[in-house]
Amino acid sequence: MIDLNLCDPQQVKALLRIKETGQDALLAFFKTEADGAKARLVKATDMVTIHRLQGRAEAFEDLLTSIEEAAKVVNRP
Repeated sequence: MIDLNLCDPQQVKALLRIKETGQDALLAFFKTEADGAKARLVKATDMVTIHRLQGRAEAFEDLLTSIEEAAKVVNRP
C-alpha cells in the first residue's frame, strides 16, 4: 500500500489530477493490467511466477487505490 501521507504534495496532486481530468482510459488500463495479472496468477504453477504476478497485481491495485484516496489527502486541513 502506498502511504500518501509520506508522499510529496505534488505527487499526491498529480494522482488526484488523473481522476479529476477524466483520464478514464488510463484508469481502465491500470484496471485491465491488474485484472490480467490476477487471471494469470490463478493459472500460474511455479512459485517464481506466482510471486512476480502477486507483486504486479498489488502494484496496480495500490496505484488505483492511491488515485482514489488522493482527494482525501489533498483536501485535509
